[in-house]
Amino acid sequence: MTTKIIKLDSLTINKIAAGEVIERPSSVVKELVENSIDADSTEITINIQEGGKKLIEIIDNGNGMSHDDAVLAIQRYSTSKIRTADDLFSIYSLGFRGEALASIVSVAQVEITTKANEDELGTLLSVEGGEIKIDKKTTASNGTRIAVRNLFFNVPVRRKFLKSITTEINHITEFATKLALAYPSISFSLNHNGRSLISAPKGELISQIASIFGNKVAKACISIEKKENNHSITGFITKPEFSRKSKDYMYIFVNKRPIFNKLISDAILQGYGTAIPGDRYPIVFLFLDLPTEEVDVNVHPTKKEIRFSEEPFIFSLVESCVQKSLIDSGLKIFERINDTKIQPTLFKEISKERTVSSKQFPKVIKTKATVEDKTSIRMIKRRDKTIEYFLPEGERKEEEEFHVEKKASIRVIGLIKNTYIIAETEEGLLLCDQHAAHEKINYSKYLNQLENKKISIQKLLAPVSVRLKPSEFQMIEEMKIQLKYYGFDVEIFGKNEILIRSIPSIMGVTISHEVAKDIIDIFKEYNKEIKEKLVLEDLGFIKEIISLFACRRSIKAGDKIPVREAEKLIAELLSLKEPFTCPHGRPTIIILNEKYIEEIFQRDYR
Repeated sequence: MTTKIIKLDSLTINKIAAGEVIERPSSVVKELVENSIDADSTEITINIQEGGKKLIEIIDNGNGMSHDDAVLAIQRYSTSKIRTADDLFSIYSLGFRGEALASIVSVAQVEITTKANEDELGTLLSVEGGEIKIDKKTTASNGTRIAVRNLFFNVPVRRKFLKSITTEINHITEFATKLALAYPSISFSLNHNGRSLISAPKGELISQIASIFGNKVAKACISIEKKENNHSITGFITKPEFSRKSKDYMYIFVNKRPIFNKLISDAILQGYGTAIPGDRYPIVFLFLDLPTEEVDVNVHPTKKEIRFSEEPFIFSLVESCVQKSLIDSGLKIFERINDTKIQPTLFKEISKERTVSSKQFPKVIKTKATVEDKTSIRMIKRRDKTIEYFLPEGERKEEEEFHVEKKASIRVIGLIKNTYIIAETEEGLLLCDQHAAHEKINYSKYLNQLENKKISIQKLLAPVSVRLKPSEFQMIEEMKIQLKYYGFDVEIFGKNEILIRSIPSIMGVTISHEVAKDIIDIFKEYNKEIKEKLVLEDLGFIKEIISLFACRRSIKAGDKIPVREAEKLIAELLSLKEPFTCPHGRPTIIILNEKYIEEIFQRDYR
């Protein structure tokens, strides 16, 4: 009887392992550079060609390897970082699994040149698909050079799924940025196709921040420091006005290991309180130094995830540290409210015991309702109707008839707190959010220009300069031509800096530096859509970018407008094909029809 189960050969095993550890070129860079750091290097150079698809070369001046160590290093589960299973709970190095190099040599053509300090000659190994082709002595400088060519050459399915050169180099650049921040005592340089992307010489953390993110960000940094027992937090946070739409400016390190951890991110945001809106994120460079036995980094082969044994304590430590630093800098921090969606409520008549007699009416009575004061005011109903219930009666396919027939019968009778327009209609009472209405009008104008390919462009009198981090710079540079289609003229201005020279005229004649940063974040988030230029109605990018414009250019809540302008606003809104929601999906108009008003007052008679 033949068996169905077989033992896989070592090459197949290594290819399977490579699928877990080596996801893309940036994975190779990560593993090899971490090895260089563990080898006590003080200078690390990363050379990339064609986004890492053609070449990834890592050169360091670290301890190097002897011949025997070099041969062992390319075998699976060979490592100098740990000796026993107990060491997994006390890991001080970045690498420790002994899988990375074996995985890399199994799916690429690799050349290793290395020399230990005490050796006269170095070792040259050439490995292809896991098989050693060349093994000889050679002259070499102290340290290690590893050149990885034609990644996934023998796994064509994996190679096919690699992204564009720009996407792959952006992943590499972002990882190199994190390591330059984590190890300011090491000199890092990253070059792509002979062009310098990152040059971070040895220095202090703040100097690394300045060289990578620019002097504006460095000057906005607030020092953060706290130590409790064997737990310490250091680094920098930035003032709330430097917040971004994108959360990828939150750099978090645990024992110098770059990570993303929701627990810590949430603690940081909680520490900021209401100093920044809930849809924005601060720029943060946070370093946690924790006892190794309290941190589990052996969760995933890529070491992207970690676990804490004392999660509540870590959360509290980070939150209080961020909050104290902000308060010490003179900022007022308020408690962050998690649920801000307050539904309107209706109130039943005041109970007979608390009813105010007619004789008391001239006297102004001020009372403050509390949860405990149940006899004074009691909520009897929440708005549990769908939005359609509050829109004009009839099928939505008859909207155009509504615009024509009902406009003349709408009469503006006032405004509430310079925010909501009140108008009388044949169907009942119309409430209009003036900001949402104007936002929808501006949105529709810009969308119409895009659809007709007649973008109205405004050249800025003073171009806005924006300093980008290296990974962003590559992406924006590649999108320059496509951005012109949407009304933006972007010019490269020095290393990692751009000028926005023209914008869609619907944005006005100028934009602030803060708005410019938001625009960049939206470009970055939707870069794939921008480059592919899909159908406009299908683009999330369009909705985001013109919502931003419309929001900045629209009448704000609190802006006092005359009745005549309010009438014009409603008329222009109702002339649109779909006037009932703003670009964000919130209502622009609500009709409190006769049925609903009767329900409010519990009126069941005529």
